[in-house]
Amino acid sequence: MKSRRKNRKALLLTLIAVLLMGVLSVGDNSPLRTALSALTGGIFSLTAKAASGLSEPSAEELAEENERLKSENASLQKALAENLELRGENKTLWSYFGLKKSAPGLELVPAFVLRRAATDDFGGFTLGAGSDLGVKTNDAVICESGLVGRVVAVDGSACRVATILSPGSRVAVTDGESSDSGILTSRDGNPAMTQLPEKHNIKTGDLILTSGEGGIYPPGIIAGTVSELKTDPYDSSVYAVIEPAADFEELSEAAVVVAFSAKGVTKAE
Repeated sequence: MKSRRKNRKALLLTLIAVLLMGVLSVGDNSPLRTALSALTGGIFSLTAKAASGLSEPSAEELAEENERLKSENASLQKALAENLELRGENKTLWSYFGLKKSAPGLELVPAFVLRRAATDDFGGFTLGAGSDLGVKTNDAVICESGLVGRVVAVDGSACRVATILSPGSRVAVTDGESSDSGILTSRDGNPAMTQLPEKHNIKTGDLILTSGEGGIYPPGIIAGTVSELKTDPYDSSVYAVIEPAADFEELSEAAVVVAFSAKGVTKAE
């Protein structure tokens, strides 16, 4: 309102000045002309001051403008965050899409890690995918780098995952170099490939893959690499200590294998 009053005042003064200039243009150097000239100069001075006042907003207007700019900035920040989040999600989905292309027959449900189990010393966590997306108990869980574990509990929107470090975990695996088979279990808090053939050719550095036997884990998923060969002090059997492919403590996303088929083996329901 103040701005409008200033506009009207400036316009009125300007019109008066123009009219007076018209009168002066037809006169001569009479005392009247001199007086009107002085008056006109004063009006022009007032007009200039009024106009300059328009470029100096009040404290109220400055506060309103500041709030508007803050709102616009907040909107831009939100849009930027959403864009970065979307880019992150797209990157994750594309990585799993690439994994799916390299392992045909997998039906994956990628999701982000919601929270970690404070009482789980074996890297277990809760994943943001549940039965609403087709996730079931005993579904295998993988990440971009390899095998993670399996689903041990599920509700509509989330599932709890136990890693291959968890006691009781058993995964049928094979050595990618020698083709020797065995069972991946948890031993002293580390995955170990046990039940090796008496005459095996496993060596350190070999890549260990899931074999697909048992119907839970799809074949061809990297479980880890052989870091050491040890002898069991109780029965003298040899087992291989495995460095897992996945870093369970650092995972921020993973994918549930809700279905797979390969070599005639279909995952059991």
